Amino acid sequence: MSARWWPTREPPEEKPTELFMDRTRREIMPIATADLAHHRVVAAAVCQEGCYPDKTRAHVNQDTFVLNVAFEGDANQCLLGVFDGHSVHGEDAAQIAAATFPRTLKELRADDAFENHLGDHKRASPLDGDDAAPSAFATAFERTNDVIVRELGEDAKLSGTTAVVAHLIGDMLHVANVGDSRAIFGIATPTNENDASPRWKVLPVTHDQTCFRHDERVRMKREATEDVMFATLGMILGEVPLSEDFGEETIEAADDPPRVFKNNEHYPGCAFTRSLGDTIGKSLGISAKPETLSYRLDDASRCLVIASDGVFEFMENETVLAICERYEGDALGACEEITRAAYASWSEEDTRADDVTCVVAYFTPKPSAAKAPMPPTAPSKAA
Repeated sequence: MSARWWPTREPPEEKPTELFMDRTRREIMPIATADLAHHRVVAAAVCQEGCYPDKTRAHVNQDTFVLNVAFEGDANQCLLGVFDGHSVHGEDAAQIAAATFPRTLKELRADDAFENHLGDHKRASPLDGDDAAPSAFATAFERTNDVIVRELGEDAKLSGTTAVVAHLIGDMLHVANVGDSRAIFGIATPTNENDASPRWKVLPVTHDQTCFRHDERVRMKREATEDVMFATLGMILGEVPLSEDFGEETIEAADDPPRVFKNNEHYPGCAFTRSLGDTIGKSLGISAKPETLSYRLDDASRCLVIASDGVFEFMENETVLAICERYEGDALGACEEITRAAYASWSEEDTRADDVTCVVAYFTPKPSAAKAPMPPTAPSKAA
């Protein structure tokens, strides 16, 4: 590992003997505001250290976040992201990623060799397709991966980080992710034109990249340079037969999720299929190339939540969005309540709690915002 230039945290003075949420081990971005072309944005973030009473050494938070309004010095842009490190050097990987990604994206967006998503949906550049140039947004993930590998060296073999980043520009939301941190979007869904207080509906804007996904297992086998195997710990221990019939990903199934192993070996044991770092996993098909999505903001756009799996391990998307709807406009209050609820879920389900990080951004549409399509109405009955 090279000399550290990235921030790190001091461990707590005492190791906890029971599960509790230590609010002194929390980082907060209280309120950040942005005035986009067609929406006003209010955002906040909470990054709460987990609690591991069973660890031999005191646990240090491995999550971090980015909340950058006026990205690139432009009031019409915001950059929001969450990074969830894992293994021994996970905090280093996450902190390097959070420090590297914004400046790397800025550099790539200034390079004519890369395609850029723009703020006007009518002028948005193609990010996919055979004729498209490399995307600055996607390439920033791979370049950030390169920096983590270079800086951590041998320590990146089994350590890395997830990354989910949202770039708001003009009336467009662009999201990209590697790993199992998640972004969800809340849209107002009126039942008719006279509905003054429509309920919010979840629009998933990322898809967890885990070994439950058949498409990801197929991709990994195709891209791997060494033989790769997918199995649960129960299969590795011989408690159940080896099989790739993992079923659907659910909170219950996550008790023993399928993992990535080198064939006939017991490592690395990653539950994700994409990440930054994790050089041993890269030879098995774990990728630093993100999945991306672009979405046009309209007058039904209400809320964006980006969070680590410390939130979503035991909480459904709908539960998280319901909290946001209840705290509408109070981004910090929503973050704090999501954090509290996530910790409560961990205390009910486990003897430990993972690090919990969430970024919440609320959107207030301006009169110029695009009109969302109305839901179809039922045909009237003939007289």
